[in-house]
Amino acid sequence: MFTFNLITQPWIPVRQGNKLKLVSLEQALLEARGFTRIEDPSPLVTMALHRLLLAVLHRALQGPADAYVAAKWFKDGFDNDKIRDYLARHHDRFDLFHPEKPFYQVPDFTLERSSRSWTVLAPELNSDNNKVLFDHTVTSRPRPLHPAEAARLLVANQTFALSAGKSVLCHTATAPVATAALVIVLGENLHQTLCLNLVSYSEGEYKRDLATWEQEPLRVSDLENCEAARATAKGIVHRYTWFSRAVRLEPEEKDGQTDDPLLGQSAHAPVHQTVVRWIAYASGIRYEEAAIRPDPMVAFRPDPKDPSKPPRQLGFSEGRALWRDFASLLPRPGSAHSLGVVDHARNVYRALGTRFKGRGIPVMVAGQANDQAKIELWRGEVYRLPEAILSDKDLWRFVEENLEKAEEMGRALNGAARALATQLLTLGDRQPHKDDVSKLVQSFPHQVAYWSALETQFAAWIEQLGLDFEQHQSRLEKAWLETLRREALRAWRFTVLAAGDDARALRAIHKSEGILLAHVYGKGKEEAGAKGN
Repeated sequence: MFTFNLITQPWIPVRQGNKLKLVSLEQALLEARGFTRIEDPSPLVTMALHRLLLAVLHRALQGPADAYVAAKWFKDGFDNDKIRDYLARHHDRFDLFHPEKPFYQVPDFTLERSSRSWTVLAPELNSDNNKVLFDHTVTSRPRPLHPAEAARLLVANQTFALSAGKSVLCHTATAPVATAALVIVLGENLHQTLCLNLVSYSEGEYKRDLATWEQEPLRVSDLENCEAARATAKGIVHRYTWFSRAVRLEPEEKDGQTDDPLLGQSAHAPVHQTVVRWIAYASGIRYEEAAIRPDPMVAFRPDPKDPSKPPRQLGFSEGRALWRDFASLLPRPGSAHSLGVVDHARNVYRALGTRFKGRGIPVMVAGQANDQAKIELWRGEVYRLPEAILSDKDLWRFVEENLEKAEEMGRALNGAARALATQLLTLGDRQPHKDDVSKLVQSFPHQVAYWSALETQFAAWIEQLGLDFEQHQSRLEKAWLETLRREALRAWRFTVLAAGDDARALRAIHKSEGILLAHVYGKGKEEAGAKGN
């Protein structure tokens, strides 16, 4: 009988010193101080594994009640006996190939109903209906997949699955956080990271909440009724372990080695190995939003078109760097849309009395951008939140206002570029088509030059926001505005060079650059007038 139990078998990739190794679920939780971090080539897998470990801890420890309890665990460690007891109670439910209760799968879902290559689980590989440029995976002959890699991809797919139309069961819905930029606060080791993201978990939420392995396994009959195959989250663990897809891994025996890039011991593995090539795959439970607290790992930003509307989930998008919404990562005291894990980590550090002395608090942000069912990009980035978040000051508003100044300058720069394109394409009284103008504007280097230069400048600027930032607020605002002016004018010079230097181009430049100069120097005049008053 095939078996691969995630509690005891190595499958979670962790960094230990200068080595990358695989550890079991039990090792990752009980020996977390000895590992620097979870580290997978895919940021989506890394984020999904953190959510899984946090879900187990919430249920095993039945907490923490608040940040003070988390701070105690941070210093003294977890109650390992409770974790062992919990894992022992649910031992069979973590077997990837259990005949009746396979982990995160539908036991009676068979290849006869839906036979797919395992590559459908991995966004970076070609599935049979979603082709990825430059990937040469042949889905009709998938390479053999080691159970450790299969487990990682399964957890990540349940977390980040996108809607892809009709399946053999129902319409495939999008996972609750599939398009969100998920955030975790990073500690000096994995144990600290888990404590910093183990948000408060009340007794009431514990009683009504459930992890997917604490519920009876879903059956095909549960998912065939499309109206019944939908639900709302009972708590954060239910959301962390949402059953987005009906999956059943089909194990088989293979002679030789598998190609798991993280399975360093594969060269010495037994001749006969359990592998996965084919899976049954279809829709799972459709998620419907409930009136419970937002996902603690999801940041929110105001609707740019209508700030009066409720904030939207912060996500990655092609052509827009995430740092431009940096204020969304900062605590918003009293707001229902403040980022939960950052609020919690802030309170843990305050309970510990920790100072960072300018280094800031590192956070990892990971997610994907999509165009309907097609994934455009997936990304993982690390930022440092300023030490000022540990104060009671309204830091996020200060940062948001200064980021809005950058957006205003960017709009002025783009307006000048659009006017330049219009002038260049105008022939006599004949006005150019708006699509032609847009294409020419997109060919100019102004946006890339402006925003790419600001990214580095912003990182240096944000580091200066210490606990005493209010004493330096005026200086910081002035320095940021000078940076915006300098980089906007520099980006405009690149655009002018792209326009050419003949008489027609020079006339177009002269007529259009006033839009940018009025914004740049108009702001300066306003400041001078304010100081004179």
